Amino acid sequence: MKVFIIDAFTDQAFKGNPAGVCLVEKEISTATMQAIASELNLSETAFLRRSETSDTDYSIQYFTPTVAIDFCGHATLAAAKLVLHHLNKPFVNFTTFHNLKVHAGSEGENIKMKFPLYDAIDYTPNKELYEAFGIDNPIATKFAKELDMLIIEVSDKTTLESITPDFAKAIQSSDVIKEVVVTAKSEDADYDFYSRCFCPWIGINEDPVTGASHSVLAKYWSQILGKTEMRAYQTSKRGGFMQLKICSNTELEVISNAKIIVEGKINID
Repeated sequence: MKVFIIDAFTDQAFKGNPAGVCLVEKEISTATMQAIASELNLSETAFLRRSETSDTDYSIQYFTPTVAIDFCGHATLAAAKLVLHHLNKPFVNFTTFHNLKVHAGSEGENIKMKFPLYDAIDYTPNKELYEAFGIDNPIATKFAKELDMLIIEVSDKTTLESITPDFAKAIQSSDVIKEVVVTAKSEDADYDFYSRCFCPWIGINEDPVTGASHSVLAKYWSQILGKTEMRAYQTSKRGGFMQLKICSNTELEVISNAKIIVEGKINID
């Protein structure tokens, strides 16, 4: 089976968020896909199988090293990079295991995808969670139920970059939240806002670049900035960028890129 490691949300090697992508030529079991994802030991691995009726339609399934998940933004972008710029298809339609449809196409050298867009409501977590992240005076705190995601706005990029969470304490602070996204308004001309994403509840202390978080951040910052088109940067150690355009109340257009780092074969027989 052909297997790739692709850095998503970047145009540079060893930046962005790495994902495994496997091209499945014949049906394999869930247990085998899980074993491959565990072997690759990346945060997510996507398994693609081309439709028998169209060379631009693919089924896609996602696995962490320990469990199957419904959707993964950066692994989908990595898969799109493979189909569009390695297999040289003009566009691609993915269908997830739970029948979510995702379309992707080229936008110059970049890749354009459509993501769902989610609302967030006012929310007050307990003081232990704020203490775990060392946040004293948040500007706002919101919760997106669909993703079990907490959004915390802080005063500036410097504050954002200085956060050093106590992950064990964070896990103990809540059994409702699965992801904390800390964000700050940009004070420079390069981007509209910055963010970092922490997921110790699912075994990822800090996610390098997170497509799903921007499905919430885009609407949040659009309401504050009065914009429907924005540039965002996730300021993790690896870092990654994306351009965002709100198309409707439920749909977000994301433009970014990815870099194929490893191409090889995995023996499963």
